[in-house]
Amino acid sequence: MHRNLIALLIWVVLFSACTKTHQKNSACGTQVCSDIFTAVEVHFTDNTGKSIKVSNFTVFDVTSNKQLYPGLPTANLLVGYYTVASDSNIKDYSTDGDVIKVSGTDSATGQTKTVNFKISGGCNCHVAKISGPDSVAFD
Repeated sequence: MHRNLIALLIWVVLFSACTKTHQKNSACGTQVCSDIFTAVEVHFTDNTGKSIKVSNFTVFDVTSNKQLYPGLPTANLLVGYYTVASDSNIKDYSTDGDVIKVSGTDSATGQTKTVNFKISGGCNCHVAKISGPDSVAFD
């Protein structure tokens, strides 16, 4: 009798240890993501390849037809580099990717350049550039 009771007790302990811990499920489901903060940037240069600050820097989501505000430009840290998307605004982008129009104006010449990106976010762990240039050179 003691053997059956001990076996039953061991059985209960083993199976209670195997119960799942419940994670809060979001609309995106449960997923494991790294803590690395990700950003997509673009680099603006003049016609000689020198990094420049631009004015009127805009990020517009053509897919959802809305202006986006991905954060402060990194021009204060690295001249000419601007944030197009970051994990701070991952929900502004769809999981499969959105067409994003990025514009900036060369303050010295007044010339404006516009380029397209495809950026994914949404239910992904991090924002990602699907397509688009690394840098934009003014004429």
